[in-house]
Amino acid sequence: MEWGPIRLLVLWLVAAFGLAATQPAFAAEPSARPTCHATGNAAEDYAAIARDPRRWNCTTSDWSVASAKSFLRFDLHPATETPTAFSTRLTRFASIRVLVIGQDGTMATRRVTEHEVTPVTDDWMMSIDLPRIAGPIATVVVEIEGARHTGMISFAELTGASDRGSLSHELLIAGLCGMLCMPLLFNFAFFRVLRERFLLWHVLATACMLVHTLVTSGLINRFLTLDIVQLSLASAFSVAGGIAAASAFSADLIEPGKLDPIQRRLLRCVGLWMLPVTLIYLFVDGGLRPYVAPFYLGSLLPPMGLFVWVMVVAWRRGSRAVYYQAAAWTPVMVTASIRIGSALGLTDGPIEMLVAQHYALGLEVVITSLGVFDRLLAIRRERDLAVAEIRIIEEQSERDPLTGLLNRRGLENRFETLRAEGYRAMAVLDLDKFKSVNDTYGHITGDAVLCAAAEALEPDLDTRAIRLGGEEFLLLLRGDDVVNRAERRRQAIATRIAARVPGLDRMVTASMGLVEMPDDGGMRAEFGVLYGHCDRLLYEAKDAGRNRTMREKMQSFGGLRPRAA
Repeated sequence: MEWGPIRLLVLWLVAAFGLAATQPAFAAEPSARPTCHATGNAAEDYAAIARDPRRWNCTTSDWSVASAKSFLRFDLHPATETPTAFSTRLTRFASIRVLVIGQDGTMATRRVTEHEVTPVTDDWMMSIDLPRIAGPIATVVVEIEGARHTGMISFAELTGASDRGSLSHELLIAGLCGMLCMPLLFNFAFFRVLRERFLLWHVLATACMLVHTLVTSGLINRFLTLDIVQLSLASAFSVAGGIAAASAFSADLIEPGKLDPIQRRLLRCVGLWMLPVTLIYLFVDGGLRPYVAPFYLGSLLPPMGLFVWVMVVAWRRGSRAVYYQAAAWTPVMVTASIRIGSALGLTDGPIEMLVAQHYALGLEVVITSLGVFDRLLAIRRERDLAVAEIRIIEEQSERDPLTGLLNRRGLENRFETLRAEGYRAMAVLDLDKFKSVNDTYGHITGDAVLCAAAEALEPDLDTRAIRLGGEEFLLLLRGDDVVNRAERRRQAIATRIAARVPGLDRMVTASMGLVEMPDDGGMRAEFGVLYGHCDRLLYEAKDAGRNRTMREKMQSFGGLRPRAA
């Protein structure tokens, strides 16, 4: 397993975190932030609000989108750089009316819908060019109708240019997105080999996080022209898809026996929770509009709680994979908890932490990828062990337990391979009058005789010895002088038995039937045909007085020439 690219990605993320920490804000310093803010109903305009100073809140707290309209007033100091654009958090809305009032009392207005604003390229922000007037600007008033998130008013600012572009930030995000593509390639490659379902879930989760990072960082606006409706859809559905895929990924990744069935089912059902929640967040309007953003962020708490529960249970049961999951998801859940808490009113205004979120997601993908590799190694070890055990069992099933030679099953399974490897002679041997040895000396002595006969057959690289059953053996031979090599082994049987099994009152000899193919080819006949010829020759040797060899050389499939050894 090559860990070099993963180490590189980890080091890159650490460096990116360090660089992000030294740059508290990537965007240019705004020309102005709201001096005061107010709310009003759908029929009211700025003139109606301006007549009652008590309706204005000139603090940086109590931001609200509960009313139909929100008003922001920017009072500019004469020394302030002349702003050219209004920028704020990218959020869906009904309309925005910008009123610019000059120091000489001249006014200019501009009204836009959500399809007419310009998304920026280095943040989850949108920008509207201010209408122009001839002289210096004294006040800018922004009237927002149908805002769906308080961040739209708390993050509002006037800037010196419509494009906030911060090249260093864009390069960091581009590098992060590029590095996030590596796990996609790895997972597809591994899936072709191991076919594990959690690899596909990891691909989907990583792809969703990649899309979310591209969209919410603004980098996607460098390459595609999307309006804020399309960007909002891409952002929300990538979050929902990422959480659903990550949950299913965890359900399949964590080892068997480390979670209860109910926990795995709940993880796989997270997508059924996220889909309706996302649809509500995107499309519910009217009286419920002010509450959809807090509801949406609050709806992330149940999946987070499920993740914590799953990680605790798996950790207590000794899961190895859960350590990677805990390390990967902790930064994401910390940043998400801060955002949710601020959206639910625990702070004066919503805390976005988008830069921290981008790097938390990147770190999650990297650590999860390490967990995937670790799990794949464990699966490969398990499969290698299982394959080795199967091979041992198969090997044992193809071996004669008494002599250690191949048995008939092992021979038949390998016969085509052996024939292709050039074996061109087959000999069948049978111990003469072996039954009388068993009857006289018992089966223990008989087994010793069989083992001694197997030793005498001396299998080597060019000779295969097989015990067919009982006192019958078979030889396959290749190379030169196959007849004499087989005959030497047959004659060695009697000598080896006499040496290994003392106390016998007779010589135990062997008879043999041998079929030899021409020197220019291997065994071109099937096993059954060759064995039938050898068996016939063996019985001819028995009938001729035993302790001898009868052989034939096959000139063609139809012609055999008998010879006696």
